[in-house]
Amino acid sequence: MSDFHSKVAIVTGASAGIGRATARLLASSGAAVVIADIDSTGGESAVAEIRTAGGQAAFLHTDVGVTDAIHACVEHTVATYGRLDYIVNNAYWSARGSIEELSEADWDRSMDVMLKAIYLFGKFGFPAMRAVGGGAMVNISSVHGLAAYRQYAVYAAAKAGLINLTRAMALDAGNHNIRVNAVCPGWIITEKDTPHADALTITRGIYAVGRPGVPDDIAKVVRFLLSDDAGFVTGHALVADGGLTAQLPDAASWAALNAFRSTASE
Repeated sequence: MSDFHSKVAIVTGASAGIGRATARLLASSGAAVVIADIDSTGGESAVAEIRTAGGQAAFLHTDVGVTDAIHACVEHTVATYGRLDYIVNNAYWSARGSIEELSEADWDRSMDVMLKAIYLFGKFGFPAMRAVGGGAMVNISSVHGLAAYRQYAVYAAAKAGLINLTRAMALDAGNHNIRVNAVCPGWIITEKDTPHADALTITRGIYAVGRPGVPDDIAKVVRFLLSDDAGFVTGHALVADGGLTAQLPDAASWAALNAFRSTASE
């Protein structure tokens, strides 16, 4: 794997889950990592974990749904570490419901965090990358960007839009030695899911590899796409879902999963 020493990365939504695993992995690979999140407690905990392991990290309270906060995040990163090489857009906020049920405010907030923020991190971050000869961005989309699911209207719209935005950004930034890719995870078991033993049983029925994903599974894919080993890969949406979308649905497993998600979200 390529050397990340002397490189600097911003990882949004890195207080937990995929973002935290990605920040931890990049730091262990040598990068200095800025954890941009609205969860100060989780963000500071992630920084402490990385520093205890010998890595470099800093927390910056950042609401990626606010333009000025994104601009400040990029400026703070460059001021602190002298450069910016990588951005991982992982932050997430989404309302659940059908088109008729969603409020306009929830639609706008969801789109601001999951789609507009990626455009803004490119707008403000790409000039900083150009200043050091190039860089890479990875956007966390979802299998929901490839196929829809009931009650996930705005999430599906944002994640699908993100895939094509990734392609457009890759084309626009390619001449500046900046690569842009996306990852489409399946359902990943994170800290919030671990108390639910049923989650493991249910997901085994819909994953070809016989197990659900965990944050480190996606973090490793992100690290690859950022690395020089993926130097000829850009504008791509890499599906990392354990074979979830490779098969026709098992009705019983999907029904159990939907019931679990409804219960877990209450």
